[in-house]
Amino acid sequence: MMSMAPEIASRSRSGLWGLFVPLILVAVLAAGWSGFWFYAAGRADAAIDDWLAKEAARGRAYACEKRALGGFPFRAELTCDGVSAVIATTGGEVRASAPRFKAVAQVYDPNRMIAELDGPVSLTTADGRTLALSYQLAQASLGIADRRFDRGSLVVDAPRLREGPDEVGAAKAFEAHVRRVPGGEAGAYDVALTLDEADAPLLGMLPIGQGPVSLQLQAEARGVDDSTTLKSPADRLRAFAEAAGTVHVSLAKLVRGDVAAEARGDLALDKQGRIEGSGDFVARGADDLVRALLPDDGKKGLAALLGVGVQMLGSPAKLDGADAMSYRIRIEKGRVAVGPIKVYKLPPVF
Repeated sequence: MMSMAPEIASRSRSGLWGLFVPLILVAVLAAGWSGFWFYAAGRADAAIDDWLAKEAARGRAYACEKRALGGFPFRAELTCDGVSAVIATTGGEVRASAPRFKAVAQVYDPNRMIAELDGPVSLTTADGRTLALSYQLAQASLGIADRRFDRGSLVVDAPRLREGPDEVGAAKAFEAHVRRVPGGEAGAYDVALTLDEADAPLLGMLPIGQGPVSLQLQAEARGVDDSTTLKSPADRLRAFAEAAGTVHVSLAKLVRGDVAAEARGDLALDKQGRIEGSGDFVARGADDLVRALLPDDGKKGLAALLGVGVQMLGSPAKLDGADAMSYRIRIEKGRVAVGPIKVYKLPPVF
């Protein structure tokens, strides 16, 4: 009987090891993960400093009164209290500030980031105007693939822009989505924009429709200069023209009260910055739209005659289930024409 004691003791020790080994493995994994997270956090903090330095060299200076990096154990979370930005433009410096900025990325997917900016945002334009932008939510996302910009989104709920006591404009919501065309060449992007129920004092000057305006755009742009070199919008548009860039508009829609219009077609820029292209234009409330496009030269009889002529050039169509007119539109050297009738001249974009 006594000879069985060592065997029982051996089995007891084996049982204890069976309990402790999983715990030891969990502890080792936890320690390893913690070490990895803090190492990655340190690398991320250094990368942020490097990025800020590069941006400052390009004329875009960002700063935080208080910066913290957290989110352990599964996230990397950057918090910036008292965020500010100074951006150099050809007309002078643009300044902005906001209470707080937060950006979050999952440790297992560091190439996708979601960010939020608390409002209101104070803006000072290059010409010295002071504006205040408030909203319920401002959220953005950014995706990187193969060290290139892959996609990005911006959503702003209930934006309202004021200059002192005066309201510049407001909307129910604004969304913008940009992604690199799958399998496409460099400089090719899909773009989708929506603006819901936008209202502003300046809209009262429009001779078409009444009430807020809603806009929708779906397009594909090719030949876009997506370099990180600091350039003005005019320089980027000039580069777009020199690269023979094109924009295919699959849908551009405007709705205001009883007036609505849709357009589809292709656009480009010539070397002088003039818009060129062609497409189909469908409008509900076409009379008001035509009168708005015609120049106010005091020749009301001629304007009325041209209005009738433009309607005769169209064909019946449907828009949102209501009767509408469809027209073929051409733009040559900035001049908008419906058939042989030239109705408006667009200014060069640069």
